[in-house]
Amino acid sequence: MKHLNHLLLIAAAIAGLASCKKEDDAVASPGNPAPGAAEMQLVASGTVDGYTVEIYGKGTNLYTGYNTVYARLKNAAGSYLGDAGLTWEPVMTMTMGGMEHTHGCPWSAPVAVAGNASLYEGYMVFIMASSSMGHWDLKVNFTIGGTTHELHLPLPVLDSESEFHKVYTSSMGSDGTTYFLAMLEPAAPKTGVNDMVVGLFRRESDSAFPVVDGYTIRVDPRMPGMGNHGAPGNEDLVQGTDGFYHGKAGFSMTGYWKVNLMVENSAGQLLCGNAVTTEVAESSVSFKVNF
Repeated sequence: MKHLNHLLLIAAAIAGLASCKKEDDAVASPGNPAPGAAEMQLVASGTVDGYTVEIYGKGTNLYTGYNTVYARLKNAAGSYLGDAGLTWEPVMTMTMGGMEHTHGCPWSAPVAVAGNASLYEGYMVFIMASSSMGHWDLKVNFTIGGTTHELHLPLPVLDSESEFHKVYTSSMGSDGTTYFLAMLEPAAPKTGVNDMVVGLFRRESDSAFPVVDGYTIRVDPRMPGMGNHGAPGNEDLVQGTDGFYHGKAGFSMTGYWKVNLMVENSAGQLLCGNAVTTEVAESSVSFKVNF
């Protein structure tokens, strides 16, 4: 753990059984892509034992923070297959000073999309971008006719953060735990009150980043270029049945906003971030939006 944290700090300083049935007669045939394919962007593919795995982003590349990710499996004839017990696991390999270390990130198991057994969907929250110091790979397993196949696919992950855009952040809590926050909504902010959805995860080990349950995320959007004023309509985020945290964020005008955050545990103890005051202009934990 200490070694991984050290690597991540250095990096920041210089920048997922089942047996398979026969092929699903209802799924796409060669030359006829599965429904929704036009809305997805292929980011990686590979072939093992005559089967091809395709990995897609939701209409875009993969970035640091939250990503909806899709997978499809097809045979040598080009037919897409369902019920293959497909699993995945994203892993980053970092090499620094001749030493190699691996770690994961928060992710969900892929599940078949309703109405389309050949299309799998899940999410991945990448905590670092691909770089010369580290690269992401996706380990994919699937089972056909009782035989399990394994494939490793390189995943290019781009940095989502810029001067006026930030939808992912992490922080060491006062309890000694590293927390990861990823904003799902608003994906397209607008003037007024916006639904806000955030994923909150913690580092349990190099390979385990579970969802944090029962906390509260306090939200305080401010406009730095306009006297650091706020806006009405904010509601602190609480966990929904989907595991994500839901609340409201108010933006009274277009422009650049910093969404200041504070993370509290179930006992109301502040773990990450700080309140905005006349003396303290921003929280140490925040997102950025510009519209």
